[in-house]
Amino acid sequence: MLAYRKWTALVVAAFALWLGQVHAEQRPEVADQVVAYMGAQGTKVWTLRIGERAANEALVQIEGIDHDWNMRIQKMQVEKTSKDTRYSTTVDGKKYVVLIIQGNWGGELNLPGEAQTQQVGYSEGLSREGNAQAFLTDYLAAQNTEAQ
Repeated sequence: MLAYRKWTALVVAAFALWLGQVHAEQRPEVADQVVAYMGAQGTKVWTLRIGERAANEALVQIEGIDHDWNMRIQKMQVEKTSKDTRYSTTVDGKKYVVLIIQGNWGGELNLPGEAQTQQVGYSEGLSREGNAQAFLTDYLAAQNTEAQ
């Protein structure tokens, strides 16, 4: 009976280890740091590379806006040119450039349905507040909620 208990404990421990490994593998790679921008009237834009660098994708969250996208974390395509970096998604079946960052310091935020763009600038303080793993966890939790 003692051998059976040891065997059962070993199987349970191995299963728990395997389950933990599977869970860890489901989390995609992200950059170590969140990069954040701040605009007028408290607008905040949080960005985080997701996946391999070559995939050119980022998670983007916009906060402090009167828009359907407020606090929604979206995966966007990232296109780097010689002049700027552009974050885009698909809106009504078409590519829509949401954020244009010129150099490393700032740029403009374009929201669907809004007539004007908002100027945003890099915020070192907000960037330090960002937690890459917590940001990823929030995104994955939202994806799971949407899937259900």
